Amino acid sequence: MKIRTTLNISDDVIKEAEIAYNTKNRSKAVEMALRDAIRYKKIQMMKSLKGNIRFDEDALNGLRSKDRYE
Repeated sequence: MKIRTTLNISDDVIKEAEIAYNTKNRSKAVEMALRDAIRYKKIQMMKSLKGNIRFDEDALNGLRSKDRYE
């Protein structure tokens, strides 16, 4: 679904996004930049969980090998 919205973004930032994403389409440049920003944030959130989540590696490996041979 696409929606129209008005954003106040400086021309300099838009130009940089167009150059970075090799496009002359402003909407495409903004969408690509937002997708990258969201992806980056998700990666940072996952990294912050490092050391906080515990799992049984032997059980995980057992499940992996079970899937291969069934």
